[in-house]
Amino acid sequence: MDAQLPGDWPVFNEALRDSVSSLPPRGAVGNGPSTYWIDRAEQGVQRARRTGDSQPFLWGNATALRVDGGSVLASDEYLGDLEPEAMPLAEFLALLEEWRRWVVESAMAAVRPLPETYRRNGI
Repeated sequence: MDAQLPGDWPVFNEALRDSVSSLPPRGAVGNGPSTYWIDRAEQGVQRARRTGDSQPFLWGNATALRVDGGSVLASDEYLGDLEPEAMPLAEFLALLEEWRRWVVESAMAAVRPLPETYRRNGI
C-alpha cells in the first residue's frame, strides 16, 4: 500500500516508495501492511524539527528525506540531475497521518503476512 502524490512529484513519490513504505520491517510478525516506516518518518520529522537537524531522518536504497526549515526535502541520492523536492512540513505530516490510517484499516482486514521480499531491516 504505497502513497502516491497527485501531479508532478517524481522525486517525492520515489522517496515515499523507497524510504517510507508500508512494508513491515524484515522479520516483523503480523498480517498485512505495517505502519513501522510511516511511524519512523513521523518521529524523524518531529525530532529534526525540534533539534534543527538537517541530516536525513529516513532513507531508502536511493532516496533520502530531511527537514530544511519548514519543509521536508525529498532527494534522489544517485541521480544528481534531479533537484530535491520540497513539501511544507505540515502537509507532509498530514500525508503520513492519512497514509497511516489507510494502512491500519488494511492491516485489520489482512489474513496473512506479507512476503519477506523487498522488506528492509528496521532501524
